[in-house]
Amino acid sequence: MSTATPSAELLATAAELWPGSQVVPAGTAADGRTVRARYAMLGRGAVPTLLVPLAPRAAISASFHRTSGATDWRTRTARRMAGSAARVVPQLMGRPVEVRGGEGGLEEHLSEVLGEPVSFSISIGAARVNRKPVLQVFDAAGRCRAFAKVGWSAHTCVDVTTEGRALAVLGACQFRLLSPPALLSRTWWRDRPVVVTEPLQPAPWPSLHRSAGRHPWQPPVNAMHELTSRFASRPGTLAASAWWARQWRTVGGLGDPATRDRLNNAMDQVAQFAGSTTLQWGAWHGDWTPWNMAADGSRVLLWDWERFESVAPAGMDLLHFVLNVATAGTPSGPGVVLRALDVAAQYLPPGPSRDSHEVVARLYLIAILTRYLRLAEVPGGEHIAPRAAQVLIALEAMGT
Repeated sequence: MSTATPSAELLATAAELWPGSQVVPAGTAADGRTVRARYAMLGRGAVPTLLVPLAPRAAISASFHRTSGATDWRTRTARRMAGSAARVVPQLMGRPVEVRGGEGGLEEHLSEVLGEPVSFSISIGAARVNRKPVLQVFDAAGRCRAFAKVGWSAHTCVDVTTEGRALAVLGACQFRLLSPPALLSRTWWRDRPVVVTEPLQPAPWPSLHRSAGRHPWQPPVNAMHELTSRFASRPGTLAASAWWARQWRTVGGLGDPATRDRLNNAMDQVAQFAGSTTLQWGAWHGDWTPWNMAADGSRVLLWDWERFESVAPAGMDLLHFVLNVATAGTPSGPGVVLRALDVAAQYLPPGPSRDSHEVVARLYLIAILTRYLRLAEVPGGEHIAPRAAQVLIALEAMGT
């Protein structure tokens, strides 16, 4: 586990984007090294998570306009006001720093890819297994030109590569209700995969469709169905599916024998419960939550496709969405998980058999468990391990 402070990690990330460079406070005496970029450090409260370029000025305000379906109107308004004020008076920004020295970096690579000089903001997000730099890329006028993701560890290199492949597949599809980001390039920079996409531009003030129940967001059921049906395959049993075989292979590779045995037993029970139940199969996004989407009229703008699967049990995106709304992304106990799955059932279309909904709910828990438990065994896995433990208990409770 890293012992570096969030600000030190953010600055170290910036320095690596210009290999051999150093990030110093703005105003440090000139030392003959080239100033590669000037940034202000911003974040959530006292935790810095974002470096915003101080030039061009239009990029300052554009950096504040990133929103999702989870952003309420107060936060949206505050960001836009802060961005406008900072564009006029850059001194209102956070602590300024300079990137000095080093070699030509990722900025030059992205300029070559996009065919024009660019700059970018740098975000690394909260500490977690899949943390990696996400860059908002601006042209010389400060307009948002693209977003770029950079593989940063063995695990996130796989994530970035996987997302690039998924976006290439999705780019060949025609959707009526769903808008994934258009893929601009898949390249490598200093042995790191880089995926560059067009920015998704939500309406500045979209209406949020509140549900009548306990949940703050209504799941976009029709858009979810469109994604699933676009890749629909023939209905069939669990035992006959390649998807089920992949889950078994993943479990077999887990390092902790106690956890592996518990999940093996739970999967045996699910297989017996599923029996000859006919299931619908199609694609799922894999991490469809309010913070990975935004509304744009009747369309849903949806990003972060590194968990995409083209063949999976239909209905899992809906379950994932409702569970994450109910738990704010981190289950507080197995009972909360089970109650959220019960609530999600009201949105599911009629199944081909009476038991199919509960089968899909159990398969969803297995899908995220195989993901979480695998992540728990890599560096940084301590951030996901508590969530995995709660979900495993919930799955075992469904079998009793």
